[in-house]
Amino acid sequence: MADESLRVGVYHNPPKLFLNDQQDLDGIFGDLLSAIAEREAWQVEPIACEWQRCLSLLERGDIDLLPDVAWSEARAERFSFHSEPALHSWSQIYQREGLSIEAVVDLAEQRVTVVDGSIQQDHLLALTQRFDIPVDWINVPNFEEGFAKVASGEADAAAANRQFGEWRAAEAGLVDTPLMFQPVQLYFAASPSLPQTVIERLDDYLMRWKADTDSFYFATLQAWQAGAPSPPETSKWLSWGVAALIGSLVVALLVNLLLKRRVARQRVRLATNEAMLSTILDTVDAYIYIKSPDLTYQYVNHRICELFGRPAEAVIGQRDDVFFDPATAAEIVQVDRRVLASGEKVTLEESNVLRHDDRVRTFLSIKMPLTLTPGKPPSLCGISTELTEYLEMQSHTHYLAYYDALTGLPNRRLLMESLATTIEEDGQSKQFGVLMVVDLDNFRLVNDLQGHASGDQLLINVAEQLRQALEKDAILARFSSDEFVVLVNQLDPQQEEAAAKAERIARQLMMKVHELRNSRSLPISASVGLALFSGESSSLDAVLQQADMALQQAKASGGNTLRFFNPDMQASVLERANLEADLHHALARHELQLHYQIQVNHKGVTTGVEALLRWYHPTRGWVSPAEFIPLAEESGLIIPIGDWVLTQACQQLARWSRQTAYAPLTISVNVSSVQFQQPDFINLVENRLKQTQAPANRLVLEVTESLLMREPTRVRHTMLKLREQGVRFALDDFGTGYSSLSYLKRLPLDELKIDQSFIRELLTDKADAAIVDTIILLAVSLGLVVVAEGVETQAQLDWLKGHGCYRYQGYLLDHPKPIDDLFDEKKPRR
Repeated sequence: MADESLRVGVYHNPPKLFLNDQQDLDGIFGDLLSAIAEREAWQVEPIACEWQRCLSLLERGDIDLLPDVAWSEARAERFSFHSEPALHSWSQIYQREGLSIEAVVDLAEQRVTVVDGSIQQDHLLALTQRFDIPVDWINVPNFEEGFAKVASGEADAAAANRQFGEWRAAEAGLVDTPLMFQPVQLYFAASPSLPQTVIERLDDYLMRWKADTDSFYFATLQAWQAGAPSPPETSKWLSWGVAALIGSLVVALLVNLLLKRRVARQRVRLATNEAMLSTILDTVDAYIYIKSPDLTYQYVNHRICELFGRPAEAVIGQRDDVFFDPATAAEIVQVDRRVLASGEKVTLEESNVLRHDDRVRTFLSIKMPLTLTPGKPPSLCGISTELTEYLEMQSHTHYLAYYDALTGLPNRRLLMESLATTIEEDGQSKQFGVLMVVDLDNFRLVNDLQGHASGDQLLINVAEQLRQALEKDAILARFSSDEFVVLVNQLDPQQEEAAAKAERIARQLMMKVHELRNSRSLPISASVGLALFSGESSSLDAVLQQADMALQQAKASGGNTLRFFNPDMQASVLERANLEADLHHALARHELQLHYQIQVNHKGVTTGVEALLRWYHPTRGWVSPAEFIPLAEESGLIIPIGDWVLTQACQQLARWSRQTAYAPLTISVNVSSVQFQQPDFINLVENRLKQTQAPANRLVLEVTESLLMREPTRVRHTMLKLREQGVRFALDDFGTGYSSLSYLKRLPLDELKIDQSFIRELLTDKADAAIVDTIILLAVSLGLVVVAEGVETQAQLDWLKGHGCYRYQGYLLDHPKPIDDLFDEKKPRR
């Protein structure tokens, strides 16, 4: 690594990270990384970028490292993280003078800035939407601009991390609010391609530095005011302060004896020094006190008075049993006497309970003997810093890392750790355990029909029902949106008996979901996949894979059932893996072909063709598109394959455009949702049209209803951009999904294609006939061309003509063929 450049993304977020005037790394993370790079002889290349741009560069591998990134499960799937957090932080709302934001409801109707794509934005949007609080959100590229908008009056408040707030709020004229949220751990995020050794070195430095309070790490935090001074430094400062006070008193006495004429002036000076010292001690964020040799309070600062809820004169002269409960007071006296007896300073963590508050409060305390009068017994000086909120924040952070926020169940991370431990233990006990994956059938319908709030409440209710049905030693976790996982170990040493017990548990879980279905009149049920395991024969990945395959088999059987994993399923998985491996080479080996099926109007004239992808495998022969296209979508191969299909279609359109007989023909190309959601899809289509000189108005992109329901705003934007170029759109397989008619009206569609499943039984099934008739009327009312797929008989064709459908496609008219065999006489049918 020493011979290579380490590309580091830098977004403007002082005091944690920014580029200084010399365009060098600066801030807390910048100083830490620069120090590590110097020791490791790494060549650091800073690359300035906005937050969202930095994340994209890191994911693509265009930068190697991005400092100051909060860990989340979603980001852990995209980037690599080291183990030891570099910094702890939380977020806070900062407001302009004159506002009074005390709680989240006070954000209603306020203009609040958030950094686009930040964790603050995600959290606040979800929080305010859940409680239906209307907020005027203003997206900004960084915290600096957010504060500037508040200062200029363009916004009322700004969300920022607490380091930036402490750094810039006062200068910008903003004040903090009690609205703190989302404690996070901050890391150096790494590109997946960065060598693991670099990440390990970062962890090594952080762990060694954080274990030493005199290290470069703590010096950096103090320099940037990111943390309180270490206890030893505070104690030295207090010793100096007390010594200075004593020295001032001695000097004042000598001056009073020697220069009586100046006594008035010296008294004023002494009072000023005392007031200054008192002001300093009262403003320190620590509890400072001095106790006499008999352990009565001689001095207390303002924080002590706030803690006890009494003025200083009511505290001085009292002992701890007046303020703390008996058990706490006894422990404090024992420690204080030990300090005075040993004459040594001690640092300890104290858990104290006040008389007027039952809450346990945790303090980091430093206690030391303090000689105020030579020859007299020493007093006791104490400095305590409260850790209660910090420990609660740590506890909350741990909860967020291991538990699902909606249901309170263990999440995927905790389940994986428990499963690994269980498999290891079962390997020693020879007992079988079971992993069950419980998936809610038709859960998407609940969200679509009743809204996400009802969906969330359903998940909470399901979690409670499943928890009640399980024994206490079983682990229930929420794995994904509507998927729960149950882990039960120590079932039975005999596989048959273990399977029988597992089945009974699974049926109880299905019954609980069924009861919930009946009580709430919801169209839901549960499918369960089960995988038995024993530690001597199972691995973590194998058990998870087996349970998921069993679930898919249950879903394929119609749902509302359970299935065990078996070897036949494993064989099917291996076959699928081999097919995917062959598909990786199909494009390069020219095994993929395009066949075209003509589309004919009611006069028998060919109006266009649909491009259909075919795969001829050298040993398997023709592979069904139903097998390899879903595989291509899941593996991501559909992106290069789809580009190849689009290029071939555009080239064919370009050739036809130069021939009078074929120039009017259109070519329809199916577009996968995976392709359509690529950020560069618009540019890709425009480039292919430009490269091939194909007429854009003869290209028809066929999309599915499921794509329209996913991110409708983004889909509409993409369609409108391509429509400006002349590209046309057809909605494929209409009637088979759950598309909203409002989307249908808003989207720039040209055609509706009736799915062949309705055409097949058109003449014998009244329901299918009614559906087809309704689709035709709907298309006509919206000004859309309607195309019937799968027309195979003359009777079907005659019915469609009689009901107003004038475009057809199917075996009756022609089978899909290679382009050279498509037209018998090298020209369209007339």
